[in-house]
Amino acid sequence: MTDYMQQYRRSQKHPRKDTGSVPRRGEVWWASRVDGVKDRPVVILSCSGSSVSYRRCTSQEGVAQMRELIEDYDIAGLDRPTYLDPVPCSMDRARLVRRLGHLSDYDSRKFRIL
Repeated sequence: MTDYMQQYRRSQKHPRKDTGSVPRRGEVWWASRVDGVKDRPVVILSCSGSSVSYRRCTSQEGVAQMRELIEDYDIAGLDRPTYLDPVPCSMDRARLVRRLGHLSDYDSRKFRIL
């Protein structure tokens, strides 16, 4: 099984593995109930106190909005080609489950996340 459900199941086996870790800019984290709906990976833009700014990851190429492809998705800890939503959002840091990886230098420059 090579989809986000596999990543979700892995996160359930080790639900709070990175509890003490501080999310850093450009890291990819598995987050619970992003936008109050679905568990999914997110790319961290900033972290201050208990709030995290992020951009959602999705496996669907955007039609209505221009989503950009994460070229080095395997380096980022993702198991399939993944797109990044253009709109930044914020959520409580407690909803971050575990760190998956970090954007490559190429993707960091592409998304202006340095």
